[in-house]
Amino acid sequence: MRNPTLSALSILLFAAHLAYGESPAKPVVPKLPATGAVHLAEKTPSGAFPAELQQQIVMPEVSTQVNLSSSDANRIVCSQEIKDVIFSAEKGVSVKAVGKNAFVKFRITRKDDRDIYSSTPTELFVVCGESVYNLIAIPKRIPSQTVRLSPGTEKIKQNAALYSALPFEKKVMAVIKAVYTGEIPEGFSARTANRKLPLFKDLELTLSRVFRVEGEGLSIKEFSVSSRKSGEEMKIREKDFLNDAVAAKPVGLSLDRHTLKPGETVRLIVVEQVVQQTREGGADGAQGEN
Repeated sequence: MRNPTLSALSILLFAAHLAYGESPAKPVVPKLPATGAVHLAEKTPSGAFPAELQQQIVMPEVSTQVNLSSSDANRIVCSQEIKDVIFSAEKGVSVKAVGKNAFVKFRITRKDDRDIYSSTPTELFVVCGESVYNLIAIPKRIPSQTVRLSPGTEKIKQNAALYSALPFEKKVMAVIKAVYTGEIPEGFSARTANRKLPLFKDLELTLSRVFRVEGEGLSIKEFSVSSRKSGEEMKIREKDFLNDAVAAKPVGLSLDRHTLKPGETVRLIVVEQVVQQTREGGADGAQGEN
């Protein structure tokens, strides 16, 4: 008798197709046979792009540019307690550290009955655990940003040992399998989200967990999908979830089932490219540093 877990996993891995080349940010998913209508209502506005889905990654002991909102509060997150943040208050920035988080806000001035937003870069030195992170904060008229402080080189080395020799597509399939089976490598950073995304009329979509594959430029998001309809079976496909609020730069999407019955929950795993910052700013491209 076939192992049901392996059977479901084969479906999940089959769904992890990538468009790698002309359109690396748009994944290709298999076409399903026409077995019935896809009962997905039109998408509803979800408001501002969630801040936690707009993360920038910073390594310790490297001067790194990060783009921050000049109008809203920004968040800096570390895996350990933030002990101190050193900055120049004269540049019109305020910072408050609370546990593993620090919140950065640029001052807005008023002139001739209009708001003047800061455009002056400022340097922040964040002391987290035993590491010091040097951020060059560039204020821009963008939504609130989240900056994640990477724990350092050890996790990067662990992930490099596992994934650096793999072709990109096999790497994506491997990280999906790790999350699906619960065999999470030590080089992954994980956090619990439990955030509902109001994107569909007939589906309830909840972001359950977010994993970072440190040093590989990949993030994995695990969602639960359930139906709001009663007494009606629904057909769902990976491409139904190609939405910026689900992933800004998706490279692989996987559903463990394509049929959703009332009362059932389906797992959706999404792999996306993330902005990996390099020395003195600038994104390092799709796959990050190995």
